[in-house]
Amino acid sequence: MAKTIPVEIRQRIVEAFDQGDTREEIAEMYKVGVASITRFLARRRNTGSLNPSSRPGRTPVLDECADEKIREWIKEQPDLTTEELRQRLESIGYCLKASALCDNLKRLFLSRKKKVCTPPSGIGRKCRLGGKRGRKR
Repeated sequence: MAKTIPVEIRQRIVEAFDQGDTREEIAEMYKVGVASITRFLARRRNTGSLNPSSRPGRTPVLDECADEKIREWIKEQPDLTTEELRQRLESIGYCLKASALCDNLKRLFLSRKKKVCTPPSGIGRKCRLGGKRGRKR
């Protein structure tokens, strides 16, 4: 996604248009697209402002207070499961699904360690030691 054009530049663009410059001239002068100039003029006409609108995206499910609690709990007990974290958050008034909690943990750059009692994975060697590797022909 392209960077937002600062309000000062938007004002200069609109002033240049008001002084009689064409959109193509202004676009070349300020290195912006003609469509951007059209949007700036429409925004000024509709709202009276040139401030950019907010960027789209989801708002975080948890606030800073909950983020701090999660960090604190993981620091105290690093082997907490997602479900245990979710239940603790529910006890202080936050209701969310485990998938949303996992997204939040990724956003906070927190990793969870598995408990020691977790059974090992069933993945093992796929070929015999000393055996030929690859497909038979």
